[in-house]
Amino acid sequence: MKNYLVLLLLILPSLAFSQIDFAKQVKKKDVKNVKFYATTDGEGNNAYGFKIDGKLVGPNMVISNRGEIVTYSNYNKNNDMDGTTIVMNNTSGEIDLYTYRKNEKDGPAFQIASGKVGWIKMFEKGQPSNKEYKVNHAFDYYTPSKSTSFDGFTMEKYKSSYALGYFAYGRASYPIIFVYNEGDSYYGQCIQGQRKEFGVYIYKDKSKYVGAWHQGYKEGLGFKVDAKGEIVEKGFYKGGKLVTSI
Repeated sequence: MKNYLVLLLLILPSLAFSQIDFAKQVKKKDVKNVKFYATTDGEGNNAYGFKIDGKLVGPNMVISNRGEIVTYSNYNKNNDMDGTTIVMNNTSGEIDLYTYRKNEKDGPAFQIASGKVGWIKMFEKGQPSNKEYKVNHAFDYYTPSKSTSFDGFTMEKYKSSYALGYFAYGRASYPIIFVYNEGDSYYGQCIQGQRKEFGVYIYKDKSKYVGAWHQGYKEGLGFKVDAKGEIVEKGFYKGGKLVTSI
């Protein structure tokens, strides 16, 4: 398994560069109140995402003024940063993945740096924690109690992809990185091995989808960005297709 880690980390630098309570995420019935925004602050940082009544909800992308750092995060209906946050440093090649709850780092996290795992950490209420990784039984679906499976940080190789990150019940969980043989990649959250809740999918041509997922398909608020960085599609997705444009 360790040999595959080297292969995966050789692929990562070539790319252009949570835990979510889904009941608190924006649903299709809420779309009528959702607005898409694109802003530039006084320091030249560009932000893109969605708001309800002027407050952040759903997927969010912030690009630093020189494009060096891109941060992807998710906000629930309480306007809390909630889920996997991905920070990509295009200059150093570092990729940090954190779990956020109620606007604080809370849960598993790891970093890819200099072609290897930079660090693996747990956070609790915003602070580094010495606690060991434990599966969240209230959120991650149970497997039969008599079954044996792996929980924790590792790498797995599949027929058409590699996965690096945290696993629960032997299946890809969160945060997680997938690199697919065809050149695509995914950063974010999985449940039972499938893309679910918030994540960023980067295609081989460097375009990307930033948004919600369900059972491996785009589902929920999201937006697409082309290889030049232009927003080309935004709204509410279901079953992998845009059903309501915003």
